[in-house]
Amino acid sequence: MDFSMKNSKFVNKYFSELMDRSNAAPMEIIADGTQANENPAACYRGFGCVSANNSSRLLLDYKAEHPQAYEEIMRLLFQKNYGACLTHIKLELGADINSSSGTEPATKRSANEPADVTRGAGFQFAADAKAINPDITVDFLRWGEPGWVTHAFTISQENGLSARYRWYKETLDAAYAVYGLKFDYISADQNETDTPDEAWILYLRYRLDHETNAPYDYSKIKIIASDEVGSRNIAEQMVDNSVLRNAVDVIGLHYTTFGDSYTNLLNKAYGKEIWYSEGIAPCNVPELTVQADQSGLIGRNGPIDVANRIINSYYNGKMTMYEFQPAVASYYNGSCYSPKQLIRAWEPWSGHYVLDIGFWMAMHFSRFSQKGWMFINGACYGDGEEDHAITNTTHNFMTLTAPDRSELSMFFTNESEEPRIYNVQIKDMAFQDAALSTVITRGPSGRQSYDANWFQRGKTIRCSKNKHGIFTVKVPPQSIMTVTTLDTSWVNGVNTFSGIQPPSSARLTLPYRDRLEYTKEEICVRGCAPRYMTDQGGAFELIETAEDGYVICQRISRQILPTNWRFRGTPLPLTSFGDDKWHSYSAEVDVRLANLDENNFAGIGVRYNSAVTCEFSSMCGYTGRLYGDGSWKLMDMENVAAEGILSQVNPKEWNHLKLIVLGNSIFFFINGNFLTKYTPQCMINSGRVSLCSDYSWNMFRNIAVEPVRLQPLYVRRIDCFGDNILYNENWEIHAMESYMFYNRTSMEAKAGAEFSCTFEGTGISIIGTAKNAEFTVLIDGHTIYENFFVPSSLPRQACLILDQLPEGVHSMRVFLNHGEFRLDVLEIPEPYSRMTDTLMIPKEVRAEMTEEQQQEQYRRRFVADTMDAEAMLWHMEHPFTQPPEPEETEFPAEQPAAPESEHSDAESTENPVTAESEATESAAETEAALSDSEPASVPEEPAAPTATEESTADADDSAGLPEV
Repeated sequence: MDFSMKNSKFVNKYFSELMDRSNAAPMEIIADGTQANENPAACYRGFGCVSANNSSRLLLDYKAEHPQAYEEIMRLLFQKNYGACLTHIKLELGADINSSSGTEPATKRSANEPADVTRGAGFQFAADAKAINPDITVDFLRWGEPGWVTHAFTISQENGLSARYRWYKETLDAAYAVYGLKFDYISADQNETDTPDEAWILYLRYRLDHETNAPYDYSKIKIIASDEVGSRNIAEQMVDNSVLRNAVDVIGLHYTTFGDSYTNLLNKAYGKEIWYSEGIAPCNVPELTVQADQSGLIGRNGPIDVANRIINSYYNGKMTMYEFQPAVASYYNGSCYSPKQLIRAWEPWSGHYVLDIGFWMAMHFSRFSQKGWMFINGACYGDGEEDHAITNTTHNFMTLTAPDRSELSMFFTNESEEPRIYNVQIKDMAFQDAALSTVITRGPSGRQSYDANWFQRGKTIRCSKNKHGIFTVKVPPQSIMTVTTLDTSWVNGVNTFSGIQPPSSARLTLPYRDRLEYTKEEICVRGCAPRYMTDQGGAFELIETAEDGYVICQRISRQILPTNWRFRGTPLPLTSFGDDKWHSYSAEVDVRLANLDENNFAGIGVRYNSAVTCEFSSMCGYTGRLYGDGSWKLMDMENVAAEGILSQVNPKEWNHLKLIVLGNSIFFFINGNFLTKYTPQCMINSGRVSLCSDYSWNMFRNIAVEPVRLQPLYVRRIDCFGDNILYNENWEIHAMESYMFYNRTSMEAKAGAEFSCTFEGTGISIIGTAKNAEFTVLIDGHTIYENFFVPSSLPRQACLILDQLPEGVHSMRVFLNHGEFRLDVLEIPEPYSRMTDTLMIPKEVRAEMTEEQQQEQYRRRFVADTMDAEAMLWHMEHPFTQPPEPEETEFPAEQPAAPESEHSDAESTENPVTAESEATESAAETEAALSDSEPASVPEEPAAPTATEESTADADDSAGLPEV
């Protein structure tokens, strides 16, 4: 992002609050060894993590396909004295409900089903972490619960409590039987309850204490309560009730650093630990936000804010552990609350992962302290205004010492524009005259890389002259700083782990096919989930059938619907997979419905890029559905774009669904019959593939995502904060935007707003939100659109798509004439398979283009110039007929094939780079399919997302039509 068009008045206005701060006098700190808090319930417990909400799902694909990368990620998180050194794991006890970012599968979907802990990622994740560090403690917590448990409470409280305990106990048994996993804690209540369930807590404690049929001593499992958010009701109840007080070992609080008089009393007088049992990991993307704030570290939900929460939680609430939710983000961008992580791992096909700023922030604490160290009262302090985030601070620091006072570490933050200076006096320690080493994370200087100054060794601090035991600590502006007696010689910035080389980021190249040819061992490793799939609703799992081998089955029926978490409903069953930078492709799948109910359906979708644009349904992109009564629908997000009825189809047999994305249009086929073409008002320009279902045991097989080479297959996605986008002064910067935006960044246009850029390619799309917006757009100095009106554009939709430009370098200027507009990203279509998210194609990428790729690119341009979507619709209406003009180059037509035999010779699920012959064959197949398919009755194109149509399609093979 380039603000060279902005004037100094705008910059000064944006940073006025920070720039107006004046220098403050040094603050005096006394680190007195006699003031170390020796209360065992107040000892430092380190960091924990929460694996929940589907956030670890894709790690199982890493484990199956990139085991070395998976092992490195796990070691960086859990190995002692190595990386983040996490000491505790909290798992979601899944219930097949969407607990914010996705579903965690239930271990018991019915009372008599044996507990299955191989479903999902959580239990395997914890077992692998324990293999790396056996001292890690493990806990689980429920968000929802299976329907059979809730139903038991309608009979009586005793039945309900017994059913819930059965769920818990049989899960504990199975975790030990399958993984040898012993649980140290159970978070007893429902996540973020506002009414702690005293009866259940006491019942659970009693049953654990008296359990005689267990593989280990369940009476040693400790109870955490009640994981409240914004309240501490459990503490008051514990003070008033000695039985409850004796039953609970740890008080868990979410998203607050403050305790109260009850929590303080329980900690000091009764030895109850207080944990920050769920807190965020940093949410910003520093390589982008550095453009806005010059550091990439400050602001709401940034790394300094999170570090302040860690520091303040002891000073304000005597909390001794902070649990990151999540530590590793192994779900797709577009999930609720993404991005938010220490480590980013959402490219399972490549094995690529990123050590984000949260990881290095955590290292500041975890590598310079140990579990069991003590806080030094009087040398811990934190202030600021708190509303989840902590802002407007003046001082934030924390001091820990080894039990024998032989080592000491201090942790400082500074969000301000001015340095913060401290005179630290060290008393009654074993090292009063020792030199102190420093490690500092701060933003770049000058033309440095955004991460050039992360986790770097600073200057050694020595005693002030003639002042025994007094050190002067100068904390740089906008920084995190560790001051320690421990060795720091190994610290080397982001190259600290120089021996680790994560696999390079890469696109999931097209074609992509999954014929579900898995071994039983691989299915176990994948947690029963198909390759690369993450569920937003329902449970899409691999099952083995006698007739068809492995198929994907949606396993949640209406008879076993679970009970939702109180803060979130669960969408209808939906899963997605693939690369959200796929652009021009077709998606197809065989579906078989479990019943002929008119409301039962199964379908496939394209261009799925967000689970949160439609907040409650999680629907996105364009979806073709087949229903039990033979009807079909084409959906645009949550809206019906077209619908009809097939006269000859049996939904309980295998039927072939196919969607083709071409230009600004979507084409829908069932069993080779063309049903409809639909052109949205605001196109979703790129995205993954999705599968959807009703709550029935509907099945899927033979997934194929094929390239449509009439247009570039992928997109380059450039964030609004990206380099070389120029803005005038009429914009407001949002460096911590809603997670509905790709990187939580946006530029909000005000009256007179203008932006411009120079890009390389054959087109560009403007992605952002708009309401009654009117634009003027210039390309290469020529007005392409004047007063172009966009009534509404949702997050991640394209306000404007410009394509069919000549290959080369172009300039674009965009003016907002009136209305509301927030720019999210720009997307440039491209044929390259290598990731290049820049406006201009780097020279090294261009050099990698082979002669074959150049020829294919020329062929694509030729076809695109001579046949657009309207011409293709003409071909559908006039099969086997040559258009009068212009003359077309003929391609060989695909031969007809029966639905059941089309995929009998299954291709490999591997996805190598496409050879020339395969590319030509794929393009020919696409054109032949679009040219030769004849609908039984041709529906008119819908004019708006809610428009509908009635049509029937004849599936009679005697018509001699090719299969699509």
